[in-house]
Amino acid sequence: MNAWVVAIAVMIVAGLVYSYWRQVSYSIVVSVSCGLAFVMLLVSSDSYRVVSSSTMEGLQFMPGDLVDPARVYTVVTSMFAHVSFFHLFFNILGLAFIGTIFEERIGSRPFIILYLLTGLVGTLTFAAVRWNDPYVAVVGASGAISGVLGAFARLYPNERMSMILFLFPLPAMPIWVIVGIFVLIQFVFVSGEANVAVEAHLGGLLAGILLAPIIVKAPLHKRVKRMVSLSALKKLATTPELKAM
Repeated sequence: MNAWVVAIAVMIVAGLVYSYWRQVSYSIVVSVSCGLAFVMLLVSSDSYRVVSSSTMEGLQFMPGDLVDPARVYTVVTSMFAHVSFFHLFFNILGLAFIGTIFEERIGSRPFIILYLLTGLVGTLTFAAVRWNDPYVAVVGASGAISGVLGAFARLYPNERMSMILFLFPLPAMPIWVIVGIFVLIQFVFVSGEANVAVEAHLGGLLAGILLAPIIVKAPLHKRVKRMVSLSALKKLATTPELKAM
């Protein structure tokens, strides 16, 4: 484990402890952590190629890591590593808008638990499906963000959101419909792409749906109309403003 991997791991843990202890928005903390991790990945790479850097190799998760005590930590660090600026950018958009909205409703501590558990389940789902290919790697916050989406839909299924799909605006619809579209996109558009961990997305989503009522006692809130985007990475949401219904 090189010094950069250690530094990133310490940053991840410090952000988690700080957010949980002080109840500071974890959506913001994890976004900053992912951004700093990406910068550190760039700086630590001789050619500024994040994917091929030794630091990335130290952060990414592979199914075989589950039976290697020296690398089991990657089930967590992989959620904070991203292979490109756009990979990072769209995940941060999801955290900044869906994550912060949901976190405001349920509180920072339940959100932290849900985020990490669903991300972990997403990673383990990837490992289970790809077990016969122990050296295929996965990184990114997508599994955890999918879990947040699933939890949001489970606790507030009738929350209405507007959505942009493939650059085309769609009318406001319940979030459970958006989840259905998200699942359809995973199977129809991205399941054949080697660089997209569909297993992690769906595993995280299902974990969010199942774990949300266990971890969170959802209070009653007014419904809010929002703008959600499933373009680009075909899965996450963004909005220019929030309008009370």
